[in-house]
Amino acid sequence: MRLRAKLPWVAGIAVFIGLVAWFHEPCGPFPDWRASFYVLPYPADSSYYVTQSSCTNGGHKGPYKYSYDFAMPIGTTVTAAREGVVADIRSKFRDGQRGEAESNWVKIRHPDGTIAAYAHLTENGALVKTGDVVMSGQPIGLSGNTGNTGGRPHLHFHVSPCSEPVRCGTLPVTFRNTDPHPHGLDAQRFYRALPYGKSGA
Repeated sequence: MRLRAKLPWVAGIAVFIGLVAWFHEPCGPFPDWRASFYVLPYPADSSYYVTQSSCTNGGHKGPYKYSYDFAMPIGTTVTAAREGVVADIRSKFRDGQRGEAESNWVKIRHPDGTIAAYAHLTENGALVKTGDVVMSGQPIGLSGNTGNTGGRPHLHFHVSPCSEPVRCGTLPVTFRNTDPHPHGLDAQRFYRALPYGKSGA
């Protein structure tokens, strides 16, 4: 009788574990942070808090799973994480407009064809123009609170093989100018941007 009583419970646990394995997306592998093409998207010697990292249960799943959110007050300087050409700008929405399609951004195309998106910028927060050539660490925009931010001002950053991740997904990214992070940046902690010629090794 005791064995029969335990069987439904054991079967339930097995089903639960199976469902978790079915729906869980693997995360990584991440590029070696020490040799990364990227630096943190804010000025050297500043430090910001990662509220959401890659492969989380929030908005960073599916095609957007390799994304980072950095908590930033409205008007914070955002810098290019990698050199490239400004491919697209949107700056017409005001802070507090929370529609999914109401985020301002700057998008930069890199030499290998990938595109970095810097999203939720403030109204008229772009500091560059389409077609501008930018270098790593160059100011490109001002952070804001536009689009689906959950009411919390932050910078959303991701890199994609195309302009819209819903068509091609996002890529795992690391940054060479901060603390070691072999599995990508961790959420719920600050990361300081070291001067661009230095690494956190």
